[in-house]
Amino acid sequence: MNQVLEETIKVNLNETQRELVMDLAEDFAPFVSKVESGMATTKNNYGAYGAMLSKLSKGDRKLALIFAYALKIAGANAIGISDAIDAFFPEN
Repeated sequence: MNQVLEETIKVNLNETQRELVMDLAEDFAPFVSKVESGMATTKNNYGAYGAMLSKLSKGDRKLALIFAYALKIAGANAIGISDAIDAFFPEN
């Protein structure tokens, strides 16, 4: 997850954007709770997180990193988020 967080920080979120990320985290909390409390179909739930990140970001890695950060704040498995970024949004 450190790599994902480092990349997210590189996005240079301003205060308003950080507040929006916190709001997203609140919105993502029910999804994260459902994923984390259910049976994992992929290691660390990377499949569920990757699918959500893909849908929300429409394939844009930078947006996916912002959403990943919000998911992490909402309590998502950090390794699952990192693995989802690696699998669904490989660096070019």
